[in-house]
Amino acid sequence: MKKHSLAVGLFIFSASVFVSSCNEKKAPADKTPVKTEETAKPTEETAPAADTTSSAPADTVAQTGKTTTTTDSGNAQKFGHINSADLIELMPETKKADASLEAFVKSLEKQFGTLQSDYRKKISEYQNQEKTMVDAVRESKIKAIQDLEVQMQQSQAEGQQKVAAKREALYKPILDKAEKAVKAVGKENGYDYIFDTNAGSFIYSKESHDIMPLVKKKLGIK
Repeated sequence: MKKHSLAVGLFIFSASVFVSSCNEKKAPADKTPVKTEETAKPTEETAPAADTTSSAPADTVAQTGKTTTTTDSGNAQKFGHINSADLIELMPETKKADASLEAFVKSLEKQFGTLQSDYRKKISEYQNQEKTMVDAVRESKIKAIQDLEVQMQQSQAEGQQKVAAKREALYKPILDKAEKAVKAVGKENGYDYIFDTNAGSFIYSKESHDIMPLVKKKLGIK
């Protein structure tokens, strides 16, 4: 059996983190006093006011190991990225979940295999005895085979539902743990946003902006 798929019902894993401190860095309001009639007319002895407007550039601010962008208000934002699928595969809990799900599926396959064997047996008996059967027996045999076919279909449908429920129960705690670690790393290291490269499309990104090492350390993964 193939390993679980992170994209089916689960990993809808999104690790976007917005640090609340970003909203606390707003530029102060302009408090320039309104000129009165007395102060509106400069005298010859009055020197022109110095220009105190900030000359800080509004383009991207480069920092070591960081991706920062200066917004219109002068606030630098820090971006990071991580591949959620790679992170989940690295977690030791995932291997245990894989093994548990595989064992569960095999137990269901064994149960379904018993129904298949019984079905093949009834079909064989019917074919071998069909010519010598009276109508009443023939109808009874056909009815038993049809009932077994219905039972097999129901078993297969129920099996798929059970596997889906088991997968959810096994992997949801792992996904929650991974997401919690990513958010914690984002807050502790001042990231405004962390993008999931497994879900998005990245043409280029610097290795220094990959937070995987930080998250692995947070989860205790070597």
